Amino acid sequence: MTTVVFMQTVHAADDERVWYHQVASLRKWDCRVVVVAPFATHISDSDVILYSPQDFSRFQLMRHLSDILSRLHPDVVVCDTPMALRGAKIYCRKHKGNCRVLYDVTEWYPSKKNLRGHSGLRRFFKRLILNMFNSCMCRYSDGFIFGEIDKALPIMKRFHEKKYVFVSYYPDLQYVQMTKPSAINQEVRLFYSGNLTAEKGFPRVVEVAKRLAVQNPAQRIVLNVVSNDEFECDLPENMTLNLMPFLPFKQFCEVAAQNDIFLDLRDDDEENTRCLPIKLFYYMAMGRPVIYSNLAAIRKGCPEIDKFGLLVSPDDIDAVVDRVVEYLHDGNMYLRHCAQARELSEQKYNWKAIEGDFVRFILQNEYD
Repeated sequence: MTTVVFMQTVHAADDERVWYHQVASLRKWDCRVVVVAPFATHISDSDVILYSPQDFSRFQLMRHLSDILSRLHPDVVVCDTPMALRGAKIYCRKHKGNCRVLYDVTEWYPSKKNLRGHSGLRRFFKRLILNMFNSCMCRYSDGFIFGEIDKALPIMKRFHEKKYVFVSYYPDLQYVQMTKPSAINQEVRLFYSGNLTAEKGFPRVVEVAKRLAVQNPAQRIVLNVVSNDEFECDLPENMTLNLMPFLPFKQFCEVAAQNDIFLDLRDDDEENTRCLPIKLFYYMAMGRPVIYSNLAAIRKGCPEIDKFGLLVSPDDIDAVVDRVVEYLHDGNMYLRHCAQARELSEQKYNWKAIEGDFVRFILQNEYD
């Protein structure tokens, strides 16, 4: 039996990409799969090992991760960060076994959060040091799993001799059901999920909903939000803001699918425009239109986006409002976009379409 360990340092054990897709697929192939992570939100499993990062310095944490691997004796280790890679490499050096170490590159590195609090020369040197660290750690990897092209290119140029596979963020459709849509009438249900910050564009989403409410006083505008943040503002009488905490994965899919239109108006800055939003493919599978910031990563990752959604400059609130009003006045266009979203998901953008590539890459030493 092949033992695969997912070594997480920033993602939860029940991260939807890992737990509900990658882990589930490998278990179907009779692999023993263990997830090592700093926390888990909604699962309890004998093959989940949790640890507290705050209990260790960086060096101690890498040693601790190596010690965990020493107890598990894995055949394959899938790492989510350079820190996890280092812990896996310490284990491999210690035991001199045939363990393969793979780097699942889903984060932009170094990201804005890594550089927060630094400016000027300090920011420059921090970025330089982190880039050097990432390059050094990538040498320890025997191969790469990429979620999107822009995060892959810098690594592929430096380590072109290593094996890799592209495994994007498509959902398993067993978790994402499409409720039958109907033309929008008296109530418009808008949906947003994420941090309620300016950088993530939430104030813009609120402004869209408020303008819709003012311009359409006969309709009820409902903005449903899933986030652990708090937010308060004055609202028009015909607008409701429902704030829900982060939900278990399956419940999130059920709740989100009950809405009419999905919004995400994050900043289109240097990092965001190169990052493909994972929720886009879940919204598509739910069979509803999306309105997103015009990010280059979306154009590359889903070139058919215009068939079921709209990409806009995030500050162009009027364009977003106009599109929602179009859906209100043209029920046929709305239903057509709903159908085309689900159809694309079923034909192309679903986990079953890429599951085989992932499993073969994990379980075989060669991948062509």
